[in-house]
Amino acid sequence: MAESRLQRWSRKKTGASKEAELPLPSAIEPESSPEEQELAANEALPEQEVLKKYNLPDPDAIELGTDITGFMRKEIPELLRRRALRSLWKSNPVLAVLDGLNDYDEDFTDAANTGKAIQTLYKVGQGFDRTPKVDEKPDGQAGAQTQESAEASKASAPEVAEKVAEQNREKVLAEKSEPEIAAEPTTTARYA
Repeated sequence: MAESRLQRWSRKKTGASKEAELPLPSAIEPESSPEEQELAANEALPEQEVLKKYNLPDPDAIELGTDITGFMRKEIPELLRRRALRSLWKSNPVLAVLDGLNDYDEDFTDAANTGKAIQTLYKVGQGFDRTPKVDEKPDGQAGAQTQESAEASKASAPEVAEKVAEQNREKVLAEKSEPEIAAEPTTTARYA
């Protein structure tokens, strides 16, 4: 008699579960290296015995100049290695003091809660505010910039243009060195 569809499905399912119970050859762990075996044995031992076994100094008593290369071996437990490095970093002032260049030390997530600590010229819907600020003196008088602009508005346009041109010439001459000034011809053309 022929096997029904459900019988065949059941047979395959039981066969698959039997195969899953058998370990795959690739899933069998390879033998660990001698260093890994030694590390497992050392992790079970007390710290003082591990230090005596490898002739290592006390990790808490390490000072600047102490050789800690023995703590970097694969057989030494991670806890002892970290304690030795921590003691070394504490003993060296160059390593112990933070230089302030750690970008992620501060919490920048609360920028919205700082209130008036953040000021900007940007206004929502209007863009950046480009109006110049007037410097106020303690006695209530306007700054020097305001007085100069008032004087300039009183003068006529040709006089202002000539003053600006004269100031520009003085700046150019002040910026150049003396040999360059002597080498340049001094011709001045006036436009009427």
